[in-house]
Amino acid sequence: MQIHSLFVSLTAVLSLVSTSTVAHLHRAHGSLSQRSNGVNHLVNRDDPVSKNGKLTFTLTPNVTRVTINNPPINLLTTELLSDLYDFMLSTRPSPDGKTPTPKVVIFSSALPDFFISHFDLKNLQQPPSTPSTSNNSHTLPLTHLIAIGRLLQNTTSTTFIAEINGRTFGGGQELAAQMDMRFAGPSALISQYENSCGFVAQAGGQLSLGPIIGKARALEHLLAAKQIDARTGTQLGLFNADYATPAILRAKVTNLAKRIALFPQKALNDTKFSLSFLSPTKEQLDEQMERFAAIAGGVEARETVREILRESEEEGGAGGAGGVEYEVGVPNSVVEGLYGEVLRGMGDAGVGVLDAVGTERVN
Repeated sequence: MQIHSLFVSLTAVLSLVSTSTVAHLHRAHGSLSQRSNGVNHLVNRDDPVSKNGKLTFTLTPNVTRVTINNPPINLLTTELLSDLYDFMLSTRPSPDGKTPTPKVVIFSSALPDFFISHFDLKNLQQPPSTPSTSNNSHTLPLTHLIAIGRLLQNTTSTTFIAEINGRTFGGGQELAAQMDMRFAGPSALISQYENSCGFVAQAGGQLSLGPIIGKARALEHLLAAKQIDARTGTQLGLFNADYATPAILRAKVTNLAKRIALFPQKALNDTKFSLSFLSPTKEQLDEQMERFAAIAGGVEARETVREILRESEEEGGAGGAGGVEYEVGVPNSVVEGLYGEVLRGMGDAGVGVLDAVGTERVN
């Protein structure tokens, strides 16, 4: 019953953002902007709003910069996910095509050490025991996380760019992997470490990673809960490019976005639509979500969540986030917390296992 209820609850909001949305958005792109002096400008569109104050917006003609600010680590809390979900819904064109949309959205962070962190594990402690609505306090954040990923993939009228300078772990990496482009600063570090927790990446990131960096590299990263730095990520194709300073990163991404925004909306929309076949299908995403629900609904998974929360909160954390020192150590802080006794029993070999957290560079 718990597994079924979790799956039913997750599908409640996702019906809004099925893969069929791609075709709808492709048809609706006709009159999204007006020309003025050779540059397309947004017209008749309300400014985006962050109800929980976790996002700030910088609006320029046809380009929106979204700055994520949920200190201390940009944890994917209920409030942040709600703001991200509301914003993503606002980027969809109206059915009649008369409401303009930003041609480019840049996601960046106000925090120097974190881009987007992991999902708040407190929302995985207790799956619902009875069929619930999408307003269930435990399942709504997870539903929002999955829905945001699908909107990133299915909204063809806007190009989404991740400007990453800091740690991007778990659910944060899932969202970044589903954006159209990713650029890295010197502090960029990503990890899809769910396997170390006994889970799987359920919000589309796992299915997206294989086409980006290849099956073998994706499996190495996912199965071993490894991390990838900026330069290695560029060599693997995860990042489009990496830059030596945050200032250069911001300037390069901003100039790219402005260049894209010069061009006609119809052409941009059709190009993104034509490459949408590389994204996971709705059936694949639904099957992944169902498998996650089966794992997350188990007793063992909930025990693991409680253990991680206990370990992290002993380091001074709250709300599902450990102290900053603990979070900076992810994924190895999780590995040591859950498997420390086994590693210590391995002696020097255990040290080698921990040191294997980094993905080897191509050359």
